Amino acid sequence: MSGGRAGPSPRRPLTARAPETRRRRQRRFWDARYAEDPDFLGGSESPFARWCLPRLRKAGARSVTELGLGCGRDAGFFASRRFQVQGVELSPHGCGCARSKGLPVEEGDALTYLHAQPSASVDAVYSNLFFNMEFTREEHQALFAEVARVLRPEGLHLFSVRSTSDPWYGRGKPRGADTFDPAPHGVPMHFFSPPYARELLQPRFRPLALEEVSEGEDDFPIHLLYVAARRRAGGA
Repeated sequence: MSGGRAGPSPRRPLTARAPETRRRRQRRFWDARYAEDPDFLGGSESPFARWCLPRLRKAGARSVTELGLGCGRDAGFFASRRFQVQGVELSPHGCGCARSKGLPVEEGDALTYLHAQPSASVDAVYSNLFFNMEFTREEHQALFAEVARVLRPEGLHLFSVRSTSDPWYGRGKPRGADTFDPAPHGVPMHFFSPPYARELLQPRFRPLALEEVSEGEDDFPIHLLYVAARRRAGGA
């Protein structure tokens, strides 16, 4: 044993914060945003929802479960197209807003919500920018496993995520691989590379489409991945 002075103890990884601590910050942020302006993300459906619609119809899907439903802009769009919709949202204010539109939504954590759903019970699981929340790799893996479980055979997993080519990538304090905290301008986000998206899909899903797209106005562009995948036979 060395008799010299001990060096500083290793710094605890920022992503090691307890999940509930991370969720509380997300909840406060989204609650404040939805309270200030329920339509700050847009008053109508997202471009991603429009991209998904023909894929849902081609697959013969009838039921859609949305993760991170928010105020229901996309769930309402699918409901108006005669899909049976349901979902989960972390923000109490977002849930209230969605319910005022007649949309069924449960308040709480997405993984807990998925755990409570019957296996092979829905045709499609949809999310728009939900997986960009501050999740660890293990949490992403657990969420994708539960998505596969609740999907019917050949069901669709449709999700959009901010990509590593996004202008906001690298802004703020690092909180893990491809994860940054832009405070005070927002909450931590995990950015997706195409290889990471494909890694999470294996082995339970067969990718159907993975497209890099740009959205937003000239003064606030964002770069995203649009992903459509089908649950493999026996992939739950």
